[in-house]
Amino acid sequence: MKRFLLFISSVLILTTSCIQDAPLSPEADILSFSFPQDSLRIPVIKDAIYNDYIVVFPKKDVNLKSCSMSDCSVTVTPGATWEYISNPLGKDTLFYIRVESEDKQYTKTYSIIQINELPKTFDFENWIQPTTCNYEIPAVGSLRWYSSNTGVSTLWCNSKTREQYPVRSISINGNKAVELETKEGFYVAATGKNMPCIAGSLFLGDFDIMTGLTNPLRSTKFGVPFNSGKPLRFSGDYIYKEGSGNYLYNDNNKTAIDNSREDICQIYAVLFKVDENNPYLYGDNISVSPNIIARAEVKHENIVQIDDFTHFDVPFAYTYPTLFKEDELYSNKYKLTIVFASGKRGAYYEGRLGNKLIIDNVQLHY
Repeated sequence: MKRFLLFISSVLILTTSCIQDAPLSPEADILSFSFPQDSLRIPVIKDAIYNDYIVVFPKKDVNLKSCSMSDCSVTVTPGATWEYISNPLGKDTLFYIRVESEDKQYTKTYSIIQINELPKTFDFENWIQPTTCNYEIPAVGSLRWYSSNTGVSTLWCNSKTREQYPVRSISINGNKAVELETKEGFYVAATGKNMPCIAGSLFLGDFDIMTGLTNPLRSTKFGVPFNSGKPLRFSGDYIYKEGSGNYLYNDNNKTAIDNSREDICQIYAVLFKVDENNPYLYGDNISVSPNIIARAEVKHENIVQIDDFTHFDVPFAYTYPTLFKEDELYSNKYKLTIVFASGKRGAYYEGRLGNKLIIDNVQLHY
């Protein structure tokens, strides 16, 4: 009994000490956010919360600035508090939400950004650094691209320079363009996954970092809401150079070399219809999903290798033309993605090291 009472006393002392010593949380993040569901084309904004901004896609003729904050739902990290900050002069930024951590030492201000339509042109002149890591991404107005930089930053962050990331800006004739390069990968001890190489990839959509470490084909979530019209053509300029390094692939979770394998870049756009079970396309169905309505692609056999830009202009081929209905454009029925990659099998973490694809002056015609 004495030993038991001594044990209970020790537990109580330790528990009390833990409670007293537990530090207050320094996190100041928005975990979930939503507007009134009848005002958005995407009812619940759970896949559009970025490091310091949130993207909302309103329905046609809806003025989100007229929405009351009392109608919104905001969830922040435990212990944190948030406040609404108006932006009467903002065009795309509706307002701000300032989050203060539980320990009162850190704050983060999120911009709530409205996107009415997908831009027609992408000149890649504007680049931002979305996190404290060294990589950058292109942005067009309120729209930001995703790239393979997001995934590798979880391990590289500031151990690599901007130029060492697979996607970065490049200056050509005084103008900026995007350069994608296949880089050597790594082994992720935490998950036991071997990733022989990382292709440079850039796309419209979202990226799930944790899924990328366990199921890479499901980590890339392709597609953003599209309501501009019926896509007709997809054009732009590119420079492609095959790499001089080894062709790396995964063999029983170990890196293997087979230089007899061929590699090539990828340039394409896809229009697809969404439903409750298919809010996005993924790496394992971006080419075969029955939800795909139209695809515009620069065929591999038409890719050329020269030092100057080559112009491409390809039509959207409608596999299921009867599925497209103009009156459904503003009812959250369609999404569109644009994909560029330095290697055709980058989703499987394989390819030829040093493959380079430079892209500029991209345009959608509809």
